[in-house]
Amino acid sequence: MDLREFHGRIYGKLGGKLYVLESTWDSFRPIQRVGWNGKEFEINDLEYKKDLFSSFYGFESMEQKQELFKLVQQIDLENTKELIEPIEFWRWTEDKSVKWWNDRPVVFHNSCISRDNHEWKNYVSYLKSKPKTLRRSFKGRLTRRLLPK
Repeated sequence: MDLREFHGRIYGKLGGKLYVLESTWDSFRPIQRVGWNGKEFEINDLEYKKDLFSSFYGFESMEQKQELFKLVQQIDLENTKELIEPIEFWRWTEDKSVKWWNDRPVVFHNSCISRDNHEWKNYVSYLKSKPKTLRRSFKGRLTRRLLPK
């Protein structure tokens, strides 16, 4: 299993599927994707949590649940590479739902997330980043025609 750490959680990729380490469950569990929900990065795993009273709640099957419990005991979690930039994480997960939002790519948790300029500024400040667009201030009393290019 290929492991990465992103925003304080450990994710694994095995056989083209994405998993997250749940310390409360002492196991990895399958997820669909990780996306921006307007305030933070959130896991999308609703497909695996349909039936609350199922014996394999949060998993596809009982066999997968048992395999993932065994896998945690076999894997060394200490040598996990940390990914800081979300675009690096989404490249690693090979997520095809990446959309451009002003000057950077992002995966939205759902279609109801606001995409206005104020929310984009919140996203940039959450990442502790700066806008990547070039802003040039007007210097002096020249017309724009006389400004150096």
